[in-house]
Amino acid sequence: MAAVMTVVLGLSTIAVASPAQANPQGCTQGDPVFGYSSGYMTAWNDGFCQTSVTRTFRVEIKRDASLSPDPVVSSYDDYYTGTYYYAETSSCDGGRTANYYGRSFFTSHPTYRDTSHYKVTTC
Repeated sequence: MAAVMTVVLGLSTIAVASPAQANPQGCTQGDPVFGYSSGYMTAWNDGFCQTSVTRTFRVEIKRDASLSPDPVVSSYDDYYTGTYYYAETSSCDGGRTANYYGRSFFTSHPTYRDTSHYKVTTC
C-alpha cells in the first residue's frame, strides 16, 4: 500500500510541474518585462493561442514583501475572444522603496511567469 501511495503521489507531483500545465492547451506567452523610470513602474507581456476562445491574460506588478502571497500593486486583464493577448500595467507605490517584479499568466491556469526582482524607490 505504501508503494502504491508513493507512486500516486509522485505522479501527481510530476503532473503539477508539467510544462503542459503552464498555459491553456495551444497557448504560449513571452517572457514578461518589468521596467521603471523615476519610480514609475510598468510590466507587460503578450500571449498567443492557436484557437480563438474567450480567455483572460493578466499582467501584475507585485511587491516582494517576504510574505505569501506578495501583494499586487497593479494589474490589468486582457479579457478577449481571439488568439493574441497583450496586457500592460503601470503604477507608483506611494514613494515606498521595495523589491518589485512583474508576473503574467492566463487566469484559467495556475502557473505563471515572473520577471527578476528589482529594488525601486517609487514615485
